[in-house]
Amino acid sequence: MEEISNMCAGLKLSDKESSEIDIVPPIQNAGFILAGKFYMKRRINMELVARVLKTIWKTEWNFEVCDLGENRALFQFEKRDDLEKIVLLGPWSFDKYMLLLHKMEAGESMTKLSFDKVSFWVQIHGLPMLSQTMDTGKRIGSSLGIIEKVKVDERGFYLGEYMRVRVSIDAIKPLCRGRLVRVGGSSKIWVTFRYERMPIFNYWGGQMNHDEKDCIEGA
Repeated sequence: MEEISNMCAGLKLSDKESSEIDIVPPIQNAGFILAGKFYMKRRINMELVARVLKTIWKTEWNFEVCDLGENRALFQFEKRDDLEKIVLLGPWSFDKYMLLLHKMEAGESMTKLSFDKVSFWVQIHGLPMLSQTMDTGKRIGSSLGIIEKVKVDERGFYLGEYMRVRVSIDAIKPLCRGRLVRVGGSSKIWVTFRYERMPIFNYWGGQMNHDEKDCIEGA
């Protein structure tokens, strides 16, 4: 799409094409809309998707689904609370494949959306118990993407088998399985990442847009 835009930018515009048209600003309360893309190879049946999601999401009010083709859709909610709940409880999947959602803001166009970010709760396994702190969660989580939340108590510490951080990561790049960390200058240790509610992805390439059957490396 960017390549096409660049090509068009180099064209000489006619008088009609270069004339500007003023339009009214976006309507602020026209609806609460999520744009979605299903990361799967085959074309999905959007009518079936709508029926299934309405039973899974259990929104208080109804929502409408608009099929945009190429496994993309718009979800229009009657109430903001329903939209916010869906975003908060993500990530979501359909038939075990990832559904990426983007909250549409005033002035945004579908042609500009890349659908390349997804938020996960990531479990960090293997840390020394007394190192499971807010600072540790931020340091490790920020190596994965944009930190949204670190699960700790009021003391800034997490007492449990593993830490949990919520991170917005790049859905296009391979998933990171873990990290080498050094605690206070001591020897290095390996910590393992586990992604909660992870749908099908390619275990060879670590990517979420296809599974092993589609991977040349796994042949």
